[in-house]
Amino acid sequence: MTYSIVARDPETGEMGVATQSQAFAVGNSVPFALPGHGVIATQSMAEPMYGAVGLDLLRGGFTAQEVLTALSSVDPQPERRQVAVLGLAGDFAVYTGTSCVDAAGHLLGDTCVALANMASSPAVWEAMVERFEGSAGPLAPRLLGSLMAGEEAGGDFRGRRSAAIIVVRATTTGRPWHDMVVDLRVDDSPDPLGALADLTVTRARYQDVVRAFQQAIDGDPVTADRELELLRPMDPVTEPDQLMWRAVVAALAGREDDARAMLVDLAASAPQFIEAASRFGKAGLMPADVIERIIPPVPAT
Repeated sequence: MTYSIVARDPETGEMGVATQSQAFAVGNSVPFALPGHGVIATQSMAEPMYGAVGLDLLRGGFTAQEVLTALSSVDPQPERRQVAVLGLAGDFAVYTGTSCVDAAGHLLGDTCVALANMASSPAVWEAMVERFEGSAGPLAPRLLGSLMAGEEAGGDFRGRRSAAIIVVRATTTGRPWHDMVVDLRVDDSPDPLGALADLTVTRARYQDVVRAFQQAIDGDPVTADRELELLRPMDPVTEPDQLMWRAVVAALAGREDDARAMLVDLAASAPQFIEAASRFGKAGLMPADVIERIIPPVPAT
């Protein structure tokens, strides 16, 4: 009992699925994705077979329509299902069973398909497709924007409780943690889309800082520090772990005074991260003498 969008970015090849519902933990049952193969949404008395087995069939070379046809043929109650499948080639297949609860339906666009049941009206899935196809930029924000359009059009008439988003790469690197671009969910919230949007922004910021930290300790701190400084005006630091990583990167890049100032601020708000920074030297991740110079003295008690 929910509404979802399955979509593809033709420029990057990335594929994604996003969903919102009044039901608890919609991310546990509706969205399925496999990097390099496809994404699936299964809802309306959802049958997980369509997701789990459907991804296996996509991996085996089935088209989206072949997946949907094969699985609905062995489903004892296909009339209760609502399913959308997107294959790697950009092919879509979508189905709304006759026993889905009104308002129930779907709309196929050029690069997406929206589907909903227990919606306030057909305007929900129509608005989702219109918003997605009229937007530009990275896939994840576009998917979230589509869900917001569905909510603005009335959404699930019972209300809202949970949401989820998954984005995967079109090609695999052999590193699943790298090929899963976004994988976030909100299981129980009065504003699941707002919470999911915040998590998406936080995830991007977190990854930028972690990537720069890894680059710095791997031998290129100057480039990492420059990239973090370019991000700073658009990305004010609030999380203590990120401030710690930024300080370490700055120190490795030779900006020890700036690094020390960051750690002084950190000592006042989250002193446990000062100890965490000091342990990088002990672990051999950065020169111990640099750590000694930037760690602020512990106030006398």
